[in-house]
Amino acid sequence: MNVFVAGGSGAIGVPLVRALVTAGHQVTALTRSDANAEMLRGLGATPAIADALDAEALRRVLVAAQPTHVVHELTALPKGGPRSARELGPTNRLRSDGTHNLMDAAVAAHAQRIIIGSFAMFRGAPPADAPADVREAATAVTSMEQQAIDATRAGRIEGLVLRYGCSMVRRPDRPFR
Repeated sequence: MNVFVAGGSGAIGVPLVRALVTAGHQVTALTRSDANAEMLRGLGATPAIADALDAEALRRVLVAAQPTHVVHELTALPKGGPRSARELGPTNRLRSDGTHNLMDAAVAAHAQRIIIGSFAMFRGAPPADAPADVREAATAVTSMEQQAIDATRAGRIEGLVLRYGCSMVRRPDRPFR
């Protein structure tokens, strides 16, 4: 396979790139930073430098890579992980606008499949009394997942959503903080 990993220099992206290369796949890894290019080459991937929020730049690198599969691992999380939902603002934008751009670029590149790395933040929507930043994070995750479902239903591309586990599940005996 020819795989394009969006977010290839991140916490999930690096081991994913390493595993795909080890399995014999051709891998292009997206990063926003020139500084990560050498590290990605060291993993055996071809680096693609673009910002997922720049639709034209993202389309250009994806079309050039000609992937059969695209993996979405885009985040902008702080180095030790987010300490609160407030720190998810840039990642929320990637989950909504960045996903839209990635989906359009994957279709333009004639990729067969897009795999969305999501996470199980809640069982259902957060309660109305949850803080606004928690509701915004849940809305962004829902947007990301729904875009994959909608693209599949429309026949644009086959979309799959992988929901990773998370400990941010609301317990009835504890309010959101």
